[in-house]
Amino acid sequence: MQRINLFPDPNMANTIFKCIPIRCSVDFPTVSGFRWLRATTSGSGNIYAQYELAGVNLPQAGVYHIHSICYTQGSGALFRVYAGVGNRYSILHETGIADNETKVIDANITIPAGTTQLLIRVVPPSTVGKIIMIRDILLESKSTYDTAVGGGLPRFFTGDTMPRD
Repeated sequence: MQRINLFPDPNMANTIFKCIPIRCSVDFPTVSGFRWLRATTSGSGNIYAQYELAGVNLPQAGVYHIHSICYTQGSGALFRVYAGVGNRYSILHETGIADNETKVIDANITIPAGTTQLLIRVVPPSTVGKIIMIRDILLESKSTYDTAVGGGLPRFFTGDTMPRD
């Protein structure tokens, strides 16, 4: 089966499919050749930046694999995926990211029947001026996901050290 990324803006262009910031500012810097979404805390309370998948962008109910790479400056940052069913939202996946950590998110999620919205959210640290960054968002059917495709991640993202002779 062919692998298809169901996330509509994997290159973080923020043109047609927009990120929605709440109590934070967002920009899209290029760092080491990669385009990132950067959310910088600018207020207090419920702070986040998110993409909302609904309508034609909403995957059907089923099991999916979610992948992304996150980096944060400050403690308490989170990557979350929510499903909206009726008037309720449930967390399908949550990963904490430590201060000055680059974290690869690789998780399976189940989108329940009746879902009307899928939210992919990053929560920056609560201190004003602190950031969370995200790139390479991938959402695909679990049945087509294969970690060997694409050759894996560079060692500096996985924390592995280079072999020594």
